[in-house]
Amino acid sequence: MVPWVALLLLARACCLPALDISQCIAPLGMESGLIPDKDITASSSFNNDNVAPQNGRLNQEIKSGAWCPKSQITTESTEWLEINLHSVHVITATGTQGRFGNSQGVEYAEEYSLEYWRPKLGKWMRYRPADGREILPGNTNTYLEKKNHLEPPIWASKIRFIPSSSHRRTVCMRVELYGCYWNVGIVAYSMPKGDIRSNDVGLTDSIYDGQWGEELKGGLGKLVDGQFGGDEIREAAKNLAWVGWRNDSRPTPPVITFEFDKVREFSAVHIFCNNKFMRDVQVFSEAIISFSIGGRHFQDEPIRYASVGDNIFENSRNVSIKLHHRIGKWVRIEMRFSARWILISEVVFDSDVAQGNYTPESSKPTQVKDKTKAITTNNVPIPTAHQDDPLYMAIVVGVLTALVILLIVAVFLIIHRHRHRKCFASPLAKTTIAQKRAAPENYNTCGSSMLPDNKMIIDCGLDVKSDEYQEPYQALKCAPYFSYSTVLLEMKDFVKDSNTALSDSSNYDYAVPELSSAPLLTKRRLLDDSSAATALMSDHEIDMETRRSCAGSLRSKHSTRSPSQQEVLIDLKRRLETTNVIEFPRHRLRMISKLAEGAFGTVYVAEADGVPEYNGTITSDRRLVAVKFLCHDASLKERYIMEEFERDVRILAALSSPHLARVLGACRSPPLAVVLEYLELGDLCSFLRTTVPPSLATLMHVATQIAAGMQYLESLNFVHRDLAARNCLVGKGYQVKISDFGTDNEVYACDYYKVDGRIPLPLRWAPWESVLRGKYTTKSDVWAFAVTLHEIFTLCRRRPYEHLTEAEVLENLSHLQADDDLFECIDRAPGVPRDLYEVMTDCWRRDELERPTFAEMHLILQRKCLALTT
Repeated sequence: MVPWVALLLLARACCLPALDISQCIAPLGMESGLIPDKDITASSSFNNDNVAPQNGRLNQEIKSGAWCPKSQITTESTEWLEINLHSVHVITATGTQGRFGNSQGVEYAEEYSLEYWRPKLGKWMRYRPADGREILPGNTNTYLEKKNHLEPPIWASKIRFIPSSSHRRTVCMRVELYGCYWNVGIVAYSMPKGDIRSNDVGLTDSIYDGQWGEELKGGLGKLVDGQFGGDEIREAAKNLAWVGWRNDSRPTPPVITFEFDKVREFSAVHIFCNNKFMRDVQVFSEAIISFSIGGRHFQDEPIRYASVGDNIFENSRNVSIKLHHRIGKWVRIEMRFSARWILISEVVFDSDVAQGNYTPESSKPTQVKDKTKAITTNNVPIPTAHQDDPLYMAIVVGVLTALVILLIVAVFLIIHRHRHRKCFASPLAKTTIAQKRAAPENYNTCGSSMLPDNKMIIDCGLDVKSDEYQEPYQALKCAPYFSYSTVLLEMKDFVKDSNTALSDSSNYDYAVPELSSAPLLTKRRLLDDSSAATALMSDHEIDMETRRSCAGSLRSKHSTRSPSQQEVLIDLKRRLETTNVIEFPRHRLRMISKLAEGAFGTVYVAEADGVPEYNGTITSDRRLVAVKFLCHDASLKERYIMEEFERDVRILAALSSPHLARVLGACRSPPLAVVLEYLELGDLCSFLRTTVPPSLATLMHVATQIAAGMQYLESLNFVHRDLAARNCLVGKGYQVKISDFGTDNEVYACDYYKVDGRIPLPLRWAPWESVLRGKYTTKSDVWAFAVTLHEIFTLCRRRPYEHLTEAEVLENLSHLQADDDLFECIDRAPGVPRDLYEVMTDCWRRDELERPTFAEMHLILQRKCLALTT
């Protein structure tokens, strides 16, 4: 049986198909060019060619590099840049930049306002955020993007940026819109204006953008904004989500009328209600739902739903009402009071566009006197049996019988299918299982993953508990800025013993952090034709390099003893005491393009002079680097004091592996920044999708390098949490380094999924214990590494579980938690070698102790790599 937790997650995913604002964050096409030039207009331009509105695209250097209005800007200016999206979209954020102009520009907008238009409004509306201030903060320089998250969102098909300035100045802008297509179908809704409670809590629809009066008409607002209210009415963060009415303030119950874009067939409606009955708030006693084609007259025989009162639990809840495939373009919902107050937060419809032609209802619909009732489909009356008619009962019995038979057949087919698709064990897994049977006392009998009783850690000489590094989502101070989304938890145990100022951190606990907010690569730098020939080695040179790498690594594996974990930790401690992160002068950095943006700052690709080599020498060549900036308007609590900044940078700089992106330096003057290694060809995912398919030996060489880097992290008990092709960098000769630049990249936003309102997870890469229990270990990285192997050998052109939706992937993982043998592994793709796939299935085992280590995976891949190159 599926556990209750998984059932609740699935129920929420299935029963609340509302707009998910947290997932509605994709750029709409200014930077990428999806919005064509003809849809970008302006009130004026200083020059209709060099600084025309079509040049105002974020992160693009087109001609003179931005849109610049003809006149100088003040607080009274009315110059605007307009973007026409043609259809209604939900705008959740805006981004602006100044005119960089190849470092020659100095113009930017310090502030601006927004206006929007959609067909139902028929006029331009000024956007007002929740705080009531119409003026949005703009830029402080010409190259960094300023992104403003819009709360509430905007529903618009056209939007205008209106620059403003407290003093007269020349302004130039580059802009981007973030959001998604408004596919819900609701054009507008009307309803009575909400009431105010005695404690001054406003329960009106404060973000409604239609006509205001005693009746709100022609607009959109709280009921469709994707924000669900909390249990407490006065809860500061959520009280704006509720709309409420009092029964003694109006003669009739509240009625809400929804207008849709087209005639639709409705299967259900979900109304999110408050039930704080101790404060005279309760779910409505009855809902009467009527439908109309023309909007003037509503059809007879509305759907009536009686709600069962709940005087036990006060939590807010979703009330789902089946609508039995009724047809209409207008839907009217009348709610009857069961207490003094009705409070609702969100109304969501399950509907599809109806097929056929429909005629609006007449003022006096024809009455049917027979024992049958008339249903109109395509204006053709079709008689259907009444509930008292024997024909009706016969139809019901026949349909139910057919459904039972189909259900039995479906269950049989599912069980039969999964029995043939179960993951098969490999010799490596059998060895692990044999070890488990030999020492059953070290394992949890209920199936949860636990390490043997501190055995490995005691052998390594570390006085830490075996499960310390498994605690989920503990924020690390340096996480938003530096190269990895995870930093060693046990670092505190040997850093605190150091005699240097760096390690004086007894109260500074390092823990496994949340997914890094370091942004994701939006595009890799294009090489021109003259350099493209030298960017990659020839096939022969790559094969020779791969053969030397595989053979050399394998010989060293047999000829010399591999360092123990204690030796690796001692070496890291020594490096911590001797590492000195250089000050990287900001003038030696030239920003090229934005990689990504996280909650705490922005990451850019830049060209740099004087990059330090591994041996400490400074090179005179210009190289690509990644620069992570601390957000300039971050709060004081989020800013790190210099001591903490220095300590965090030195910890990451002390990592010593050629397969990890290293720290090159730091900019210690505000805004704080760290300079990281970056490779010429960008992230592995976008590279494999666009390059000529490499040989099998080359792909095996790529996988072996990733395994080597992860083996090093594993020896330190690092947990990466987001290992994937998007988080690996590629350089010349297929050199690969692990990073985390892909985690927050908006290009890969669809790779992350919010489970029950938590932070986004890489659902298709994550093991079941991380998704359903929030548990992370190095063995959860092993699971993700096997998915990364699937990416590599399919050239990142076949998504993991490509035949499943996110909800179905979640359900699939829940089978492992239930241990019901219905879990389905990722299918073997044609490009994945069969023997390697068997090892990959070992990585996807339920019990993490049965999964191989990275040391074992590295050795296996080295042997396969050598076999392919000899």
